[in-house]
Amino acid sequence: MAFEEDEAEVSNELDEIAFGIARDIECQWDLFLVNTYSFKELQNLDLSKVNLPQDWFIEWLKQLNEE
Repeated sequence: MAFEEDEAEVSNELDEIAFGIARDIECQWDLFLVNTYSFKELQNLDLSKVNLPQDWFIEWLKQLNEE
């Protein structure tokens, strides 16, 4: 039973880290759009063609792997 409790604690910690990273990605997406494109560009922008910098994802992955 102790093993299951330890496993659940690790899972909860990883869930919290993953949730925090997901929230960060969402915020960075919004900030990236606002800081990169004008209001007029945003009105006609095909969001499927917009990419966040790859380095950001590498850092988020490192954060996930730290736990």
